[in-house]
Order: sequence, then C-alpha cells, then structure tokens
Amino acid sequence: MISSRKTLLTGLLCFAVAGTLALSISARYWRDLVPPGEYPVVQKQARLPRSTGEVIGAGADPRPFVSKGTRLLDAPISELTSQFSRTWRISGPEICTAFRDAGIETTQWRAASMRSVNYECYFQRVYERDDVRPLRSTFLRVRGNPSGDIAEITGRIVGPNTDDKGGLDPSVMRIFEVIVGQAGWGDLQESLIPIQKLADIRYERFGAYFDFRREPSQENSYNFSLVLSQASDQQARTRAYFSENRWLVYPDDAKTRPVLR
Repeated sequence: MISSRKTLLTGLLCFAVAGTLALSISARYWRDLVPPGEYPVVQKQARLPRSTGEVIGAGADPRPFVSKGTRLLDAPISELTSQFSRTWRISGPEICTAFRDAGIETTQWRAASMRSVNYECYFQRVYERDDVRPLRSTFLRVRGNPSGDIAEITGRIVGPNTDDKGGLDPSVMRIFEVIVGQAGWGDLQESLIPIQKLADIRYERFGAYFDFRREPSQENSYNFSLVLSQASDQQARTRAYFSENRWLVYPDDAKTRPVLR
C-alpha cells in the first residue's frame, strides 16, 4: 500500500516538472517569434481611447482636413458653355445686318412669300452666264421664323474668283467669316482654312451641322449649309447638363455658390 502511494506521488511530481518545463519553453519560443518591444506597444494601443473618425495606420496624416472653400464647382460661364451648347446668339435680322455691314447686300428680314410662315433674307448675284446656266454666281440665304429665330443658312457659289495662290477670293470669304463670327462657336473657326482652299469639309458637333463641298455634277460649283438641330440627342444632353436647374446653391449665398448635382 505504501509502495503504491510512493509511486503515485512520484508520478505527480514528474508531471508537474514536465508542465513547468513546457511552459518555460513555450514562453521562450514566443519571445523569439515576437521582436522585443512590439507586443507591449500593441497592448498599449489597444488600451488607448480613440476618437470617432480617427484613422490609425502607417503614414496617416495627423493634421485635420481643412476645406479650401465652400464652392465645389463654378457655375457655367456663357463663353465656355457656348462651345458645347450650340445655340444661336444672334437673330435672323441681326445676322442679315452683319452681312450688309460686311459688303454683302442681303435683303431685309421678311416673309419668303405672301402666305409663307418662313422668314428669310438672301443675297444673289450672277456675274457671268451662258444660254443655259450661270457660269459665275453667288447665292446666300438665311431662313427662320417671324420671331427671328434662325433655322438654317445655305448658299451656292459657282465659278468663284480665286487669288494668286488659288485661294477663295476675299470678297467671297467674307460670307463665311461673318457666319463663323456671328455663330460664336470657337471650333467652327477651323472650317475657314479648308474653305479658303476650296476643299470639302463637314463639321458636325453638338447638334450643329456645317457642310461645304464641291457639287458632283459641276466641277466649279460649291454648296454650303449650316443647320442647328435643337431636337438632336446631342443638343438635348448638352442643354440638360448646362441647365441652371441642375445647379444647387448654398442657402447662405444662393446667387454665388452653385454646386452641380
């Protein structure tokens, strides 16, 4: 009996010594894995209180965000907006007057006929012709409605005079210079270079269509037209974007601080 008790006590003592050695080895192994100083720092950070919205991370800027101003986006500027939103900024009577001021004697803005709902002004000159048709002539017409809204500008040049370099004569180029200048669309200015060289060009942007090309049936005849389609998808999308109804304002300054929705 006594021998059995001694054997049990000896076993318990061996078990206790083995457990102590295992814990010691485990602690030493953990210290080898975690470099000195790191684990206490993690514990320290876990105990520190953090304010709401605080960002914890390497390289985070501790300085608070400071707004540079309350305006997020500027309101549309008419000069810049017009480069995208194609609208006539001049009426039919006004552009007819501009043609006359440039030496192109268009008629007054008036009804196309007694019963017509269309209004127009036009310029037509025949400089030379044979028994069948004009050999040299210029025709220009601006069409619209009684309110002065412009629908289209069309024309035809037959046998145009050219300068010493083969470019379109300045007296005829004035027609296109007036059109481009009065329309006020900056990118339309690019069309003047090929026109002066009597080269075909087609301009199609934001619902505006301008075409200048040689007539296939006549080698020395050119047709041109400028049409603005207000109902086109391009115009509808552009007008919607630049509409003032899409611009929000701050309540403290409703006139000077718009923000795009």
